[in-house]
Amino acid sequence: MTNVLIAEDEEILRLSLINKIQKFWPEAEIIAVAETGKEALTLMENLKPDVAFLDIQMGDVSGLEVVCEAQHSCHVVFVTAYDKYAIQAFDSGAIDYLLKPYSDSRLKNCIERLKSRLTDLPIDMFNILQGLTKKTYLSRLRVQIGNKLWLIPINDVIYFKACGRYIEVVTEERTSLLKLPLKSIIQQLDPEYFWQVHRSTIININLLDHIRNSESEQMFAVMKHIDEPIKISRSFTNQFRNLGNDC
Repeated sequence: MTNVLIAEDEEILRLSLINKIQKFWPEAEIIAVAETGKEALTLMENLKPDVAFLDIQMGDVSGLEVVCEAQHSCHVVFVTAYDKYAIQAFDSGAIDYLLKPYSDSRLKNCIERLKSRLTDLPIDMFNILQGLTKKTYLSRLRVQIGNKLWLIPINDVIYFKACGRYIEVVTEERTSLLKLPLKSIIQQLDPEYFWQVHRSTIININLLDHIRNSESEQMFAVMKHIDEPIKISRSFTNQFRNLGNDC
């Protein structure tokens, strides 16, 4: 039996989530329901649930603060109407992030993910949020185009390119823009896999097909899934020397 804590300050949404979990996850037991962050923190410490569905903004104490302050570790799903916390939540180790209003199919998918993770060892959420474990890097990007929102796995990004005040984010499926300076995202990327090859360009080394040299000794990165090779500035060529000319 999986023990579940629910924290939601809006009554209608709280009752809806309770009913849906009981319907879609009958083997789970809802052992506590909280209306405030402080109450959620107390219940988490006293009852030690296996899973917590936490609203992020609950007035007194946020869902992120509940997880940060709790000594008990459990699998956490954040449920919120605010998409701006998505990257922070995932990078903090959350299992899932339900954006209100979420569909039944989206909740079912979340439950299946939880079931899968519950077969693994418990996650020390407290240590992750406090930064006491190894350094974590950006794992997803929140990209909005018009009224559509995508959470793009960082490993799907082929390259980042500075375009004025924006960053062009290129994947096999789409090209998107983020209103950020390039230097701000460099600090959030794992340097083992994301290499800067030009003052305006960062590539995903896992999606590098090969390196090509022109007759003028200009080096280019030929990436998978795109046709246009990426110019490598001479100041960044040393990191590729040991790869040879045909990786």
